[in-house]
Amino acid sequence: MLQKLTFHELIFIAILSAAIGVIWWGYSFAYNILSPLLKPFGLSGLIEGFWQFTGVFFAVIIRKPGSALIGSVIAASVEGLISQWGFSAVISGICQGLPVELVFLVFGYKKFNYLICSIGGGFAAVGGYAVTYLWYSYSSFSLSYNLIQLSSGIVSAIFLAGILARFIALKLAKTGVLNQFQIVNDPALIHG
Repeated sequence: MLQKLTFHELIFIAILSAAIGVIWWGYSFAYNILSPLLKPFGLSGLIEGFWQFTGVFFAVIIRKPGSALIGSVIAASVEGLISQWGFSAVISGICQGLPVELVFLVFGYKKFNYLICSIGGGFAAVGGYAVTYLWYSYSSFSLSYNLIQLSSGIVSAIFLAGILARFIALKLAKTGVLNQFQIVNDPALIHG
């Protein structure tokens, strides 16, 4: 049976997600410079994977339903409050966090290896792209443009949301700061 999030876990997610939201706001400045250079080629997705990081990160650490979605929504809400994205960031947070929840749910919140985390990141990118497609009228672009843009977003999210999130979570766990969370039971920490 899947466990519910504890108050302690919710506080941890809220505090760290808020910090990540501020980091995302800072990242928006770099994105605003690089995106116009990549967008004509359908490649701005290559720098969007960082926004899918939070869902996988919290799922790997907490390993309970809701951690990915709550983390994504809080980080997106904080970013939305202090950036040009506004309320649209909250919708993006939902659309990026929910697919991550579904991926880990399929595996019963029991598998958190690099492959599963990469799949979670890729699905988060698809969720994020759905919002972009609808809000920014990407339907007016060609199918090939959309496929390139979506593919570049998935590739970025596999690395920046899937692999990087797991890597950072494991590195933090090795320091002992996450000993109160389920990540301590990860085979990578126990066996290696």
